[in-house]
Amino acid sequence: MDSVTVQSSWRSDLSIFFLGMCALLNLYATQPVLEQLATQYRVSISLATLTISATTFGVAITAPLAGSISDRYGRRKLMLWAILAMALATIICMFSPNFTLLLLGRLLQGIATPFVFAVAVAYITETFAPKDAVRLNSLYVAGTAFGGFSGRFFAGLFFDTFHSIPAIFLPMVIILVLAYLMTLRWLPQDDQFVPSDSVWQSIAGIGSHLLDWRLLLTCFVGMSLLFQQVATFTYGSLRLQAAPINLSTMAVGFVFIVFLVPSILTPFIGRLILKVGVNTTFLLTCTLGILGLLVALIPNLWTMILGLTCSCVSVFAGQSCALEFVGQHVKQNKSAAIGLYLMSYYLGGTLGGIVPGPAYAHFGWISTVGIICVISLIALGGAQLSWHGQPNQ
Repeated sequence: MDSVTVQSSWRSDLSIFFLGMCALLNLYATQPVLEQLATQYRVSISLATLTISATTFGVAITAPLAGSISDRYGRRKLMLWAILAMALATIICMFSPNFTLLLLGRLLQGIATPFVFAVAVAYITETFAPKDAVRLNSLYVAGTAFGGFSGRFFAGLFFDTFHSIPAIFLPMVIILVLAYLMTLRWLPQDDQFVPSDSVWQSIAGIGSHLLDWRLLLTCFVGMSLLFQQVATFTYGSLRLQAAPINLSTMAVGFVFIVFLVPSILTPFIGRLILKVGVNTTFLLTCTLGILGLLVALIPNLWTMILGLTCSCVSVFAGQSCALEFVGQHVKQNKSAAIGLYLMSYYLGGTLGGIVPGPAYAHFGWISTVGIICVISLIALGGAQLSWHGQPNQ
């Protein structure tokens, strides 16, 4: 096999950025409009939050498999089918006449998502020259952060503009169609790709990791991180729309700009890990998240924004710590280990949308913060136990 010689251009740069947007565009898009969804479909707020959990559950289902399937059938082809599937699932959401069909569309969005986010990094590394691949990977991560913001922002903006639930899905369809066309026309074929002999051969590596207690505890850490993220911003959005803050859906969409902060700070977390290790870094970032949530209990817009920002940064930083540990600790079948971790991570997101619901309905925002803090402290203890004495310490 010849060495990688493909050079990037502004077209490939833009395409990679849009691929990153696809990875997180749909997942949390309904967070700013949960009350409106509940009214539209005549369901409770707790049921409306299932529009978040259904998508993250879909991701959890296919996250362990996406890398293995792409190992067999190719990167670019699989990403094109996945983007098309996401667009079709989003159209189902747009025209769903009832809540059940809306949940089905959201589930299908989640099922398709890992076939972009779990495949794109491998595609970049295999296809582009090494000096370009490093830069494109950073551009891809920036795209994921911007996609996470865009889905929420456009949902709030389009609802406030058109006063229509179907309208919130329109910008997502447009972005996905653009990403599909860019990938099809501007991204090169993955000629350096060498298919594996069997999908099952790749998947089989997961079994050996189920006996690794350090990895399993790390999977719980990942689960706690997305639990924190989804619970914080799902029920935090409801808190922002309630008295005394009373934000509109569009204003709540603007609050999600805080998701752009981790894209700036995360590279510094990598340096901190190299300097003090994952244990100390995770202790610091977990503490930041808990303190941020306590600040967010103050019924004021700016203190809530500050608290949500701290929580958001702590989640992305904690993710860096956990993935760094997995990379250092696992010596064989790393793709299977990453798949197991991602499954746990997104299962945490599913639970984060569901578990705090009953408590929030009876006790409000303070109960959500309490639940998150307890789970974060348990995860911190698990991390300190399982990561102690590893080489990156």
